[in-house]
Amino acid sequence: MQRNKKILTGLRHEEYEHPFDQKALATLEKTPGLGALGRFISKHMIERLYTIQSTGNGLKVTKDNYPKIYEYLEYASKILDLGFIPDLYITWGYNINACTVGAERPIVILNSGLIDLCDDDEIMFIVGHECGHIKSNHMLYHMMASVINYVIDAIPGGSLVAAPVQYALYYWDRMSEFTADRAGLLTCQNKDATVRAFMKMSGLPIKEYNNMDYRTFLQQAEEFKNLDDSTMNKLAKFVSISNASHPFSVMRAAELLNWINNENVYSEKVGNSAGIVAMDFDDVIKSLVR
Repeated sequence: MQRNKKILTGLRHEEYEHPFDQKALATLEKTPGLGALGRFISKHMIERLYTIQSTGNGLKVTKDNYPKIYEYLEYASKILDLGFIPDLYITWGYNINACTVGAERPIVILNSGLIDLCDDDEIMFIVGHECGHIKSNHMLYHMMASVINYVIDAIPGGSLVAAPVQYALYYWDRMSEFTADRAGLLTCQNKDATVRAFMKMSGLPIKEYNNMDYRTFLQQAEEFKNLDDSTMNKLAKFVSISNASHPFSVMRAAELLNWINNENVYSEKVGNSAGIVAMDFDDVIKSLVR
């Protein structure tokens, strides 16, 4: 692994968080009792469940047994100044994916396919993305979003009472991905690697890995944006993603590159609210190095 990444000592998550994430989280935090309920469910149910599943059906990675894989997480945690290194597990799955579970003791879980199908910087982007969720204290509400359906089903009339909260959780869950993508970019410090990762996640066949066409992928993202020209298309977009945990991959790629280039194709104009939005990416990195 290349070790020429800049270490962002003293990095604060507020310095790079996406404004949509910040606003949606502020809305959630105003919901009475939601945080306390989330902490109870996470501590006594979700974390225990995921810990048992990971230790019983996954491969725990340490610096002693698989140091090359462990180094991705170790290095990403150091770059983002996370303050600790979460536990790391590998699970079987041949798509490019990863997740983080647990609010009190986060666990990062990588799919086997991620390690096999991505190069070092692409893996660093995705691992950094997961560390970004931890850095921004996303995990409590992420856990709530993952089980809200079960909570609703357990409450008589819950679907009517909790529907607004469910919608708010799902919406914030998607917006938080934009922040985590920024953390992934700050970790890998390679703009091309982020685009490659999104292209692979979008379905690029292995046989075409040496024939990537960034231009047409970004053109596709622009075409996706232009679908907003009609009310019906906007409605179709909303319906197709309303229950999803992640925004569409082409949208995520475009949003991340817009942050770098300050073009704001998908984002509302936010000026320089995060302190670094208007800078070139190299200047972003320099501004965060203490």
